[in-house]
Amino acid sequence: MAKNPTISQPTDQGVGPPPSRPADILLVEIAKLQSDGDYTRRDLGETRADIRDLRERMAKVEVKVDNLPSKGFIVVVVTTFLLIAGGSMTIAPKLWSWAGTPIVAIPSSK
Repeated sequence: MAKNPTISQPTDQGVGPPPSRPADILLVEIAKLQSDGDYTRRDLGETRADIRDLRERMAKVEVKVDNLPSKGFIVVVVTTFLLIAGGSMTIAPKLWSWAGTPIVAIPSSK
C-alpha cells in the first residue's frame, strides 16, 4: 500500500515516558534536596528557639504589667489631689485671717 502524503504520520515525540536522565544528574539533584532539607531543619530549630525566647520575654512583661496600678486607681488619686489643692487655695485666705496672719497679695504686673 502506498503512503498517502496528506495524512500526517504520528511522531514518537511526547509518546511514552520522558527520556531517562543519567544517574549522576539524579544523584546531584538528590544531594541538593538533602542540603536544602538540612538548611530548612536548621532554620526551623532557630525559629523554635526564637519563639521560646519571645514567650519568656512576654511572660516577664505580663508580670510587670500586672504590678502596675489600674487606670481607676490613677484617676482617683489625681482627682483627689486636684480637689485637695483646689480646696486649699479656696480656704487659704480664711485660714490666714483666723490665724491672724496678713494675707499676702501678689502685685499685678502692668
